[in-house]
Amino acid sequence: MHAVSVFDLQHGTVALGGRRILEDVSVTVDEGEFVAILGANGSGKTTLVRTLVGLNPLAAGDLRVFDTPVRQFRQWPRLGYVPQRLSVGGGVPATVGEVVASGRTGRLSRFRRFSKADQAAVDHALEDVGLSHRVGDAVTTLSGGQQQRVLIARALAGEPEVLVLDEPTAGVDADSQDTLAGALGHLSNAGGSVVLVAHELGPLASLIRRAVVMSQGRVQSDGPPPQPDPHHDHPDHVHQHPHADPPSSSTFGLDR
Repeated sequence: MHAVSVFDLQHGTVALGGRRILEDVSVTVDEGEFVAILGANGSGKTTLVRTLVGLNPLAAGDLRVFDTPVRQFRQWPRLGYVPQRLSVGGGVPATVGEVVASGRTGRLSRFRRFSKADQAAVDHALEDVGLSHRVGDAVTTLSGGQQQRVLIARALAGEPEVLVLDEPTAGVDADSQDTLAGALGHLSNAGGSVVLVAHELGPLASLIRRAVVMSQGRVQSDGPPPQPDPHHDHPDHVHQHPHADPPSSSTFGLDR
């Protein structure tokens, strides 16, 4: 039986600010896969994942999400998207619990209010990322690594079938990286799909079964992840270049 494709991008081209960022990119991710998007800064990694979740329009090509053309797809709560950074606006600081609870918004409606099941999903997500004890604290009081864990908990609270993360371990301390790896491992073991952008795999390396390597807006290779080099201190590092992808404008979830 053929696996259902979570994402099926064929010959995708994306232009931002009058400049082509992706050129003729074809990537398919099936249900249950754990895929890393690798490459130097400026290679198109962030643009690719933002395109997969519908945040960047295609100039050419075709994208299907859960076997539905992206323009017709409406079941966005099935996807969880974690941007690179937590952005907290002015006014009264949001608490950790409030931010994570906002991950249930896509499952609520004018006829269904926040329930015990919603709260249980929030509690479980906080437990998964090891922040249950900080539920009442302002997000602004947390370290960068803890803030990244809040973003992941927010996505997990929505109980997505697929989780897409943009550099979840960048600038994150070792303990937080281990916690993130554990949370993503739980999701993967439960049959969920994970797509993440990375330039260092770190503790996530053992979870990744496939790597899509980007270079200058194109897919350079697609297959087994790179193997550690015992003669290099950081075997999973992909060297940086000074020109980065355009910054993410999304803060929480799928802004559209």
